Amino acid sequence: MNYFNQFIIPVAGLKPGSHQIDLEIDDTFFEHFEYSEIRNGLVNVHLDAEKEETMVVFNFDFEGHVRIPCDRCYEPFDLDIRGNERLILKFGSDFHEESEDVQVVPVGENHFDISSFIYEYIILALPARRVHPENESGENLCNAEVIRLLNENAGPAETDPRWEKLAQLKKKKL
Repeated sequence: MNYFNQFIIPVAGLKPGSHQIDLEIDDTFFEHFEYSEIRNGLVNVHLDAEKEETMVVFNFDFEGHVRIPCDRCYEPFDLDIRGNERLILKFGSDFHEESEDVQVVPVGENHFDISSFIYEYIILALPARRVHPENESGENLCNAEVIRLLNENAGPAETDPRWEKLAQLKKKKL
């Protein structure tokens, strides 16, 4: 069986009402996305699909961890993630995207692949700054050798002369 078949929802075969689907995202999932910075992880996704006559409302709740490189030392570390997202699938005359959370598919469409949406939601759950967490004593867990090399090779910090001019103006007003 193809691993990605579990992400194809048979929308034509869904009866009206609520349908619960639980998925486990693992390394196989992340390896499928060629340029992803995530290569490993384990994320549990709970999907509530509410089928109505002209649409299906998907509510995604996910929680788990992914292995990503640290922005500071580039060593991989596990980052806990969680989130919830909503996607509305409307039935219309052709394929198009009405908004970031509303997709339109032709009325006769039998299946809908949610894998790319799950991937996008996981990526959006990542923080902008991704660094190793601190341990119990407040020490950063980054690779100490990399941090030492970065500090050794950092040039002198240059101060923007505009800040000095602003400081002089501030002193004059006081």
